[in-house]
Amino acid sequence: MVLRLMLLLVPLLVSGCSGVFFYPMKPWAQNPARQGLDYEDVVLIHPHGLRLHAWWLPARGDSVATVYYLHGNAENISTHLANVQWMPEQGFNVLLLDYRGYGLSEGSAGLPEVFDDIQLGLDWLAASGRAEGKPIILFGQSLGAAMGTRVLARPANEGKVQCVVFEGTFASYRDIAKDVMGRSWLLWPLQWLVVPTLPPRDWDPENNIAALAPRPLLILHSREDPVIPYAQGERLYHAAEAPKLFQPLRGGHGQGTRDPAVRARIVDFLRDKACLGG
Repeated sequence: MVLRLMLLLVPLLVSGCSGVFFYPMKPWAQNPARQGLDYEDVVLIHPHGLRLHAWWLPARGDSVATVYYLHGNAENISTHLANVQWMPEQGFNVLLLDYRGYGLSEGSAGLPEVFDDIQLGLDWLAASGRAEGKPIILFGQSLGAAMGTRVLARPANEGKVQCVVFEGTFASYRDIAKDVMGRSWLLWPLQWLVVPTLPPRDWDPENNIAALAPRPLLILHSREDPVIPYAQGERLYHAAEAPKLFQPLRGGHGQGTRDPAVRARIVDFLRDKACLGG
């Protein structure tokens, strides 16, 4: 038993938050063309030379807005495509970014480095003209939403995103890690060793989300979420400033947008908050 615990503990302590939060996959499961979508491969280059990969999905017909999509902690954009593949038909351009270490993106995922990856995608959108002067919406799921909160809260990013949609995310890195580890009889004794290696409290979404105001914010969270407890979503919502809306869902983790009714709810929110261009 001691040996098994040590084998688990060593990689967690060595990798810190990377080992707890990031589970990248390199191979693609599909590409947008298999779903009948037009797309373009985009390569973003960090100042120090690291290359990140993204997909650009153009809107069908005239665009109403551009969605910057930040996926969760596992796999890559090819498996998360199902969450946004409906958007081009609704008039949305979509940029899907793979963080470092995911898919075709170089490097190894970790924090705070992935904050820089998200910033790079946001800067590319601002500089490329792809949004055509229409609103930019940040749509983050799970870990993507948590990291996106920290990046959007930077004063330099004021005005770069007009509206925000989060699904199935959490309020605190350390608290969600303790919750997950507490579900395993193997992991719960190790919390006192692993938790101090995790992101500091000032990176927590609940300590940054108020800075997103006055951007309209929609938080969706399933009451049945088996990964991120529903209470984490409620806690994050209470930390946010108006204008904001909390939408309870049903179903699994990060699967809300596969329901046409949820898609319609998102579009209605964006329309009501003037987040769609003409």
